[in-house]
Parts: sequence; C-alpha cells; structure tokens
Amino acid sequence: MSAASETQATPTPARARDRRALARQAHAWLALLLLGSCVASLAIGASGASLWSALWHMASGEPLTQLERVVLFDIRLPRTLLGLLVGAALAVSGTVLQGLFRNPLADPGIVGVSAGAGLGAIGAVVLGASLPAAIREVAGMYLVPIAAFAGSWLSVMLLYGVATHRGRTSVATMLLAGLALTALTGALAGILVYAADDQQLRDLTFWQMGSLAGATWSKILTAGPLIL
Repeated sequence: MSAASETQATPTPARARDRRALARQAHAWLALLLLGSCVASLAIGASGASLWSALWHMASGEPLTQLERVVLFDIRLPRTLLGLLVGAALAVSGTVLQGLFRNPLADPGIVGVSAGAGLGAIGAVVLGASLPAAIREVAGMYLVPIAAFAGSWLSVMLLYGVATHRGRTSVATMLLAGLALTALTGALAGILVYAADDQQLRDLTFWQMGSLAGATWSKILTAGPLIL
C-alpha cells in the first residue's frame, strides 16, 4: 500500500476533528429543524385555534377557550408527540440494521422487515372481520399493530433461518433472501388489496402513509414506554 493510500485510509487527527465539528453542527441544525417542525405542527391546522393566542392566555392567567383546549391539547399535541416517538423509533431501527449489516445503505425495507409488517397489517385490515369475535374483542384497536409486529417478527425469523448454516449467519444471503421475501410479501399484499372494499382501501391508504390522525393520550401512554 502506498503512502497516499495509507493517508486516505487512516484519517488524520485534524480531519477527525473537522468531522466531529461538522457532526456537532449538523446535530444543532437538526435539533432546530425538529423544534421548528413541532411548533409548526402545533400552530398550523384546519381549525381557527391559534397557538400564540393560547400561549398569551396561559401567560396572562386567562382561561383557554374550549376550542383552543380541544384542538391544541387533545388533537395537535398528541399527534406531535406520537410523531416524535415514531421518528425516533425509525431512526434507532435504521441505525441498528446498519450496524448489524455493517452497511450504511441497510434499512428495514431491504431485509424484508417492513414488507412483513405491511403484509401483517394489510391482512388484519382486510381479513379482520372474518376472525372469531373473541379474538377481535381481545385485540380491539391493537389488532393491526399486533399483526404488523407478528409479520415483521416472522420475516426476521425466516430470514435468520435461511441465512444461518451451522451456527454462522451470512449477511449476503440474508440480504438476498430479504429482497426475495419483499417481492413475495408484496405480491401477497397486492392480492389482499385487490380483495379489499372501499373502506378497507381507505384505511390501508392512511396506514401506509403513516397517518397520525388517531393519536390519543391513551395510545401515547401505551406505545411510549415500548418505543422508549
């Protein structure tokens, strides 16, 4: 190896300091963008409730109007907090997979985790009405999250079984099997979507878009500890 290639392969202390400085700057800007997004999500909406008016009322000791209280504290704030939690969970999941595969391009979509979760959720939405009444009553509103978790867990177990031989796991095999599994689950999900009715298609569309419209304080208290 030449001296030039060795210099490129081993960062100098000055270059390492520059990278750390850039990382700190990036974190600072991202934190400001996150704060701005939170303020915008609380201030902007279809209703006429104003965040600034509510803050002025609270600062002056005046009571909030019923509209401001409902819109800000029962609708917008739960959605904002749930969005923060979900975003943090997605970031941690992506980081874990990148560390596991030692590849900065790895994500849950490549190894089939997202596809398995999507198939489970679509199956719960489309076929949920045909389940026994006892199962629907026990699962309640958590039927879709439970099915999504089960689908992703089964995908991971299947990939691990395919890629592991004599106690050793091949990352390349797991990536290839993940692509194949993504294609298979996508085909199965397409069949279920074809069999869905109009209301189920609407539910699936909002679920795949990551809608936070159903965010409530009870859901945050349930999902928050698990996500953290």
